[in-house]
Amino acid sequence: MNREGHWIMKALAILALGAAFCWANALAAQTASPSVTITLGTRQGTATPERQGFTHTGGGNIDVAQPSSDALVVTMTGVAVAGAHPCKNSSARLTFNLSQEFEISFEKPDVKAAKLTFEGRIIGLLRSHAKGGGAAEFCSPTIAITPEKGGQLIAVGLPARSVAGGENLSINDHIGPMTVPITAGKYVLHQSLGVAAEHPRSLAPCKAASAEFAPDPALDPLWISYWEPFHGANKKDFGFQITLKVIPNG
Repeated sequence: MNREGHWIMKALAILALGAAFCWANALAAQTASPSVTITLGTRQGTATPERQGFTHTGGGNIDVAQPSSDALVVTMTGVAVAGAHPCKNSSARLTFNLSQEFEISFEKPDVKAAKLTFEGRIIGLLRSHAKGGGAAEFCSPTIAITPEKGGQLIAVGLPARSVAGGENLSINDHIGPMTVPITAGKYVLHQSLGVAAEHPRSLAPCKAASAEFAPDPALDPLWISYWEPFHGANKKDFGFQITLKVIPNG
């Protein structure tokens, strides 16, 4: 190779290295840590079953996850079923309550203000039967965020729903996105949900009433028939889920 060819190859190598360096910098900028973050603190979460008569409860999970350091996802899942008992009324309830402390931090000095985005949704099934008098419902799907020093940042809820007398409902309710300004500091997330079913006493065989807001196998298939109105429904996303994400202003 002559001298001219040698210098051309050297120049091309330098250009290639420069392009690789620029690409690496761009990739690092894309994957850089968020400038506003959520750090989880103390948590108290409970799912309390109450049962009487011929009943079943399932699930009872409260999942708190952080897909990234600037986001928080909380999912509550549970099932309540009540059938006919020959001697007494039947009732089943699963009540969820969560208090999750968290801290908003501004990780970069140029961040002076931020905003919090909230979304919520509840997906599930409510079943009753025309004979027997059973009923099912979900109630109190609510969320509130309070600053540690007092006051209230967010307080919202989804409407309660119920069925009776042969009614059946497939539920997919959503609220948001909602955005509120937020400052650095400590906060508490409060989230609650109740799922319930009831059935009066009966000597006659009756189909059970159910509130199903959890993926399989929370509801034992022995409680529902092959001909139930929602046979084959996709249940992997069942439950009450809220998503919080904090982003810098501007």
